[in-house]
Amino acid sequence: MIAQEWARELERLDRNVSSGRLSPDTATLTELMGVYAVPGVSFAVGDLSGEVWAAGFGTAGTGRPVTAETGFAACSISKHVTAFGALRLVQQGVLELDGDIGGHLTSWRLRDRAGHPANVTVRQLLAHTAGLSDTWYRGYPADQTPTLLQVLDGSGPVTTPPVRATMLPGSRFRYSGSHYTVLEQLMVDATGTSFEELMRTLVLEPLAMSGSSFDQGFPHRRPDLVAHGHHGGGVPVPGGRRTQPEKAAAGLWSTPADLIRLDLEIARAVAGESTLLDRELADQMRTPAIPGGGYGLGTETGERWGHTGQNVGYTCFSYVWPDRGIAVAVMTNSEDGWEVLAAVRAAADRLYAVTPVDRGTAAAGRYFLRDDYPVDITVTDDGVTFAAPGQRPVVLTSTPDGYHHPGLDLAIRFPGPGVVELRQEGTVQTAASRP
Repeated sequence: MIAQEWARELERLDRNVSSGRLSPDTATLTELMGVYAVPGVSFAVGDLSGEVWAAGFGTAGTGRPVTAETGFAACSISKHVTAFGALRLVQQGVLELDGDIGGHLTSWRLRDRAGHPANVTVRQLLAHTAGLSDTWYRGYPADQTPTLLQVLDGSGPVTTPPVRATMLPGSRFRYSGSHYTVLEQLMVDATGTSFEELMRTLVLEPLAMSGSSFDQGFPHRRPDLVAHGHHGGGVPVPGGRRTQPEKAAAGLWSTPADLIRLDLEIARAVAGESTLLDRELADQMRTPAIPGGGYGLGTETGERWGHTGQNVGYTCFSYVWPDRGIAVAVMTNSEDGWEVLAAVRAAADRLYAVTPVDRGTAAAGRYFLRDDYPVDITVTDDGVTFAAPGQRPVVLTSTPDGYHHPGLDLAIRFPGPGVVELRQEGTVQTAASRP
């Protein structure tokens, strides 16, 4: 069923994705790849029942086709995978989620700009709230790669500043790879194990992610199974790829089929059905660390959970829609892959973000968006009528995912008694009935 569903969707990807509903401006996947000069794309879609569809499109470089087994740089999705491994160490009592990291961090010391010791926690590192240096790790040619300690110190051939505490820890969210570089060194120091081996035993092997590795030699040992990266316009990255000494932040090589294994496991953990991670820790992964924010512990939060990634030569995303128990991961070997990814993600949202409702779910009555803005719903044999202040009543169009206003970009759902959700341009507002 998944394969047939996506065969249809990839023939009508929306190029105007802001509304949350399919617009008339559509294109096929192949057409979008051509427009944005994206050489290769790999997909995987799977659900908790075990059904999986995976496929490759285009070329991996030097004329080789992309297949479901082709490896790509997972970029910042590496943080999402690392977070799962770090929380397993918390669960085992090796790390403390809310304790100062200084007791375990022995190879290097985190300091502020004045050289004073800085106290931060694992939670703050995972949630990008530790206030560390603002860095984006773009990688290095294989023969010019610094060590992790050089990255932390800003010494040797590094191209990023030294990692320091530059803001008040815990005060606000600031996304930066430096948080995960400190976390990587912390995990190594606390266990006495290399990061690659640690992640293999904590995450990759237990989840059967056999096409994945944090080892930066991984793509060189299997060059025929790894996609070459491309700059904008389809220009190949010299040497095919960069090397990332900052493995936890951006060093994972993986496939979409492997990535969805992780996201589905997180969904199982939140439901209390994982043998790898406790429900409490999994729930914290997907709960915003800052009230009103959109990031938990290594996870982008919302109706879908997961992570996006972008680095030299590659773009990608991996998400799970927990209410549907379905995960989707897409990886490209182009820095211009975002428009393709946005169109695919919009298709996945249309399929999975909204639980289908029947016409009978609609409940007649007056609902208040604000005190001065009531909306009236009437349900008859002829359908569901919607009336807003100053507007003429209209009969809504019934669709598999709810109802739509026939003349406006307005989708309407009835998620529960006394509540109406109004979605416009991707933003949801709630109107409620009153006694």
